[in-house]
Amino acid sequence: MSDDVKDNADSSRFAVLDVFGLKLEVSNPRLAELLTMDAKDALVSDVRDLGTARAVQEFREEAAQAAPEMVLTPPTAKDEDDATARRQFRARAAALGQGIGFECTPDGVWRSDTGVSILSRAIERPVSLAAASHYVSELATRREQLAGPGASVLFIAESQQSADVFKVAIRQQHLYDLMRVISIANLDDIGRLYRVGGVDHAKAVILLSPAATIDVGEILSVIRAAGAE
Repeated sequence: MSDDVKDNADSSRFAVLDVFGLKLEVSNPRLAELLTMDAKDALVSDVRDLGTARAVQEFREEAAQAAPEMVLTPPTAKDEDDATARRQFRARAAALGQGIGFECTPDGVWRSDTGVSILSRAIERPVSLAAASHYVSELATRREQLAGPGASVLFIAESQQSADVFKVAIRQQHLYDLMRVISIANLDDIGRLYRVGGVDHAKAVILLSPAATIDVGEILSVIRAAGAE
C-alpha cells in the first residue's frame, strides 16, 4: 500500500483506546465519541442520535468487532448499588488500615514504617471456593508487580465464612508464606485493640503479615482471651 493510500485509510479510523501500545480503532466517528467521552456524559447520550435503525445496527456491529468480548448494556440500579457497596467496603477497609498505622494507597497497598508492605484486597461479597481460588492465584502472580517483591497479600473478607473459604484456597495452593485473610469484623477488632493500647503498630503488622497463621482471627482469639484474663 502506498503512503498516500495508507494515510487516507488511517484518516478514516478513530483511535479510542491505547493500552501498552495496543490501539483500538473504529471508523464510526459517533462510536469513537461514545467510547472516549466521560462515562457520566455517555450515560445521558442517546444511541438514537446515530440516526436510522440501520445506523444503529451498524453501530452495534462495529462495536462488536472493535471489542468482541465487550457487551454493551446500560448499567442497572443493582449495578450502581453493587458499585456503591464495593466502594464503601474498600473505603472502610482502608480507613481501618490507616487507623492502625499503615499508609494506605488507592491501589490497596498498605505500607508500614517497619518496612513491611501488604497488598490488600477487600472482598465485599460472599465467595465460592472457585472464586477464592481465582483471587488467590491471580494475586500470587501479580503481587510483586503491584506491591514489590517483599510484599505479602491480605484478603479482607466480608464475613468469617468467606474468610474460611479463602483460608482453604490459600492452603490448597501452598501460599502460607505469602498470604493472609481476615474478616472485616476482626480487622475492626484490631483497630479497637490498637486504640485502647492492646496492640501497637508493630504487633498489628505481625498479625496481618505471614509471620502469623493464615487466619488472623485465630491469633485474635488468643489476644482477646489474654485481655479477658
